[in-house]
Amino acid sequence: MKKINISKLILSIFLLTGTSVFVSCEKELENVLKNDTYSDAFWKNQSDVEGAINGTYGLFRNALNNNQAFFVWGDTPIGNFVTNNGTLHSDIFTRGWLIPYYREGGTLNWVNWYKIINLANLIIEKTPSISDANFAEGQKDNLIGQAYFMRGLAYFYLTRVWGDVPLQLKATESGSDVELKGGTASTEILDLIMADAQKASSLMTWESVDKSGRRKGNKGSALALLAHASAFQNDYQKTLIYTDSIINQSANFALLSPGNVSEVFSNNEAKENIFVITQKDGENESAAHTNNVFTTSVTFSTTSSISYPGFPFFEPNYYVDKSRLDKLYSPNDKRREDFFLKFDDGVVAVDNNARTERFQLTKYTNFTFKNAAALGDLRAESNIVIFRLADIILLKSEALFQLGRLNDSQNTLNIIRQRAGLEPVSANLNNRAYYTEILKERQRELIGEGHNYFDIVRNIWKKNSAQDFQFNPTDLISWNITLGDGGADRFAQKGYYFPIENANLNSNRLITQIPYWMGKY
Repeated sequence: MKKINISKLILSIFLLTGTSVFVSCEKELENVLKNDTYSDAFWKNQSDVEGAINGTYGLFRNALNNNQAFFVWGDTPIGNFVTNNGTLHSDIFTRGWLIPYYREGGTLNWVNWYKIINLANLIIEKTPSISDANFAEGQKDNLIGQAYFMRGLAYFYLTRVWGDVPLQLKATESGSDVELKGGTASTEILDLIMADAQKASSLMTWESVDKSGRRKGNKGSALALLAHASAFQNDYQKTLIYTDSIINQSANFALLSPGNVSEVFSNNEAKENIFVITQKDGENESAAHTNNVFTTSVTFSTTSSISYPGFPFFEPNYYVDKSRLDKLYSPNDKRREDFFLKFDDGVVAVDNNARTERFQLTKYTNFTFKNAAALGDLRAESNIVIFRLADIILLKSEALFQLGRLNDSQNTLNIIRQRAGLEPVSANLNNRAYYTEILKERQRELIGEGHNYFDIVRNIWKKNSAQDFQFNPTDLISWNITLGDGGADRFAQKGYYFPIENANLNSNRLITQIPYWMGKY
């Protein structure tokens, strides 16, 4: 497969992304970027387009891993995890303070996401003009579909994290292409995401879900994006259609058997997977662990002695203590053992107090060493799972509930509960208590997979105050964490979004800070 220099291909996103490059720097920008990859000489055949689309996945992997954005956004504000890594790092766990100090470059700055979008825009613009004869049958549409999917997915992350963001649908190829844009309303961003995912689904066939397809955009992943985005639009009738479109594809997707769920993180070919980002060291994809917890989205759980007794990085930086574990999982829930391992370093007391029992999340414990003999240069190799079937089944249960089909919703929820060894959910719960149970089931099943905080954001989008919520906030660990600093005012001022890094604001005068974070960051 042809490889291209992606660093050159995305040489500049300029002012839109806040890269601190200014138009006045004529010799740096010039009118035409010095990059042959942008010229018509590059976009000639299937191999060229494949090289570019592979670049979007590399950029996506980097965006997720940079400063642990995947984990910080999707899981830390919920309050299920604990860290001992100092006050500056733990505030996000203890009071929903959505400023991960020293990690702003990856978690508060959107430059990495607009790099993905810019490259997807290039593919969408350039590929149609390439002769069909230069592609294998069906591959031209499939590659364009992947570009639409990746653009939609990047915008889905952007709008869930920051709400209103600049909408850029034209590739930046020269200095004259640079255009300052203000934030586009999140409702319009969602419309674009839906349109992109629909185009992607229409351009790709079910044949795209093959052994390598789960690590690339495919028809199933486009439908999964549609299911999630339509839920954010509160259009649960569409959510039900899209979730069923995936669930009914039993030849392509199936739940793994009890006790084997963790296979989705080690085997991208597992039938429960819909779309994953692989991290194979042999393919130069692995995430380095440099004893710096800010580096990747997975080091919070790879730092254990599970596979290598005595390994020096044995204490996990993020863990679940016993009180949180007991609140999340009943004693007979198989996921307690499937997803967690009790960590014991032999220390029984600290300052004459009993040491809290700690449990390490084992979903991301696939790693290797570049220097195997010396146990040096630790590399994380676990898949980052973006969409899998269990998530879609639980989303379907939520859609059925919202549509007033309580019995069907409970039957769907019980599919996941049964695999976990749990009794069927009580039929006597009132609506608020039952909806809370759906969200708690998503926390139990998808912990550490970058969904749980966005589930809360999705519900905040639907309502304007805590009293209007359809779930019971006191039953969710996340409630006091998420809104513990500001209460109702935090809702009104959109304090459930992460702040925008100053680099983005300084480089684009049309962008303003999230109201709640003005003067706080």
